[in-house]
Amino acid sequence: MLGGVSSDLSGELLRTRVETLIGQIGAARTSGQEIGPELRGRVATRLTTAFHLRGAEARELLTEIDDGVAPAALWAKLYRLQLELDELFEETLSLVEGAALRAARLDEGYCVLADVLLDEIGGRTPVAWDSFTVLGTEEIYARSTRVIRVRFPGRSFWDLPVVAHEYGHFAGPAVTVDGGVRTVHPLEDLLDDARKESPDAHWPWLHELFADTFASYVLGPAYGLACAFDRFDPAVARHGTETHPAPNLRIAAIGTVLDRLNQDHRYDHAINAMRAVWSSGTAEAGTEDEEGLTEPFGSWIDACLTFMSGHLMQARYDGWWTVLELAPRLVDEDREELVGRRSTPDVAYRMCDIVNAGWLARIRSADAGARLRIARQARSLAEFSVSQEVP
Repeated sequence: MLGGVSSDLSGELLRTRVETLIGQIGAARTSGQEIGPELRGRVATRLTTAFHLRGAEARELLTEIDDGVAPAALWAKLYRLQLELDELFEETLSLVEGAALRAARLDEGYCVLADVLLDEIGGRTPVAWDSFTVLGTEEIYARSTRVIRVRFPGRSFWDLPVVAHEYGHFAGPAVTVDGGVRTVHPLEDLLDDARKESPDAHWPWLHELFADTFASYVLGPAYGLACAFDRFDPAVARHGTETHPAPNLRIAAIGTVLDRLNQDHRYDHAINAMRAVWSSGTAEAGTEDEEGLTEPFGSWIDACLTFMSGHLMQARYDGWWTVLELAPRLVDEDREELVGRRSTPDVAYRMCDIVNAGWLARIRSADAGARLRIARQARSLAEFSVSQEVP
């Protein structure tokens, strides 16, 4: 009738939207089958479960429409469901695209090494990532999609430690504690405490410094060396952004973390090399660190380390004695010798050990040609380890 809505049309728009959404769920689930079987195995259980649950919610909405539930309540439910599905669709698309690029070898096999490194780290934490790395314009963890992107066209062996930082963005918020009446998220509680003590602190900076602490804790010196030698830019060493602290502050924080983990002085050479190269670079750029680890960030690093020892103690890196044995061999031995010794039953190099050994060998050698050889040797050993599927 004019001026109103026919009873025959009541709920039809809502029904149409829900039915469309159900179709989209089916299409997205089918698209996920385009991911190759090896990579699909890493995400299949989680994605299948997510699509099943969201599909059941959508079908329940149709039942409630038929039962005459008030449309206002159902529109609100549909809105919330659509938001959840938007994130799931985005993740699925990222994974399908990433798998296609990996299948085309655009990553030159780098993502496999990054996956193995993250699997090792994740295996020592109480949280499961259940995904795989994909190419992007920079290393980044997208919380909405759980995807960790690795930088294109980087793909160098020297870049591998950076993925540990991105994993920290996932692992920290994912750690939970049973609080009885509620599930406690310890990192969120830490952030709330920091907000009360220092309201003016840059929030995104605290997240980045947590991830820097995590990467140093689970991987040892390799992460700080990668930042100082290759990733942080001395030209902007004093300048933070909306999302990231100034590189000077981050190097100071990473150095503090490594100092705390260095009770037996095993990391002395690596820490000194990190600080020396960064000091040299900033001196040349005229951006030397004039402040060090200022407050409230020093207290925040203390809180992050307390979090690590309380919730991620098993994740602390413990392979430095293996690194000391392996590093000179990356310089002195050819691939056949490395692989041959690696094949013996009593020798098992983890990806995190190979990454650290490569970096230790690099800082011990001033020869640019040796650096290229070390990277080739370390990558060859890493690829052989992956092919042997040794944990």
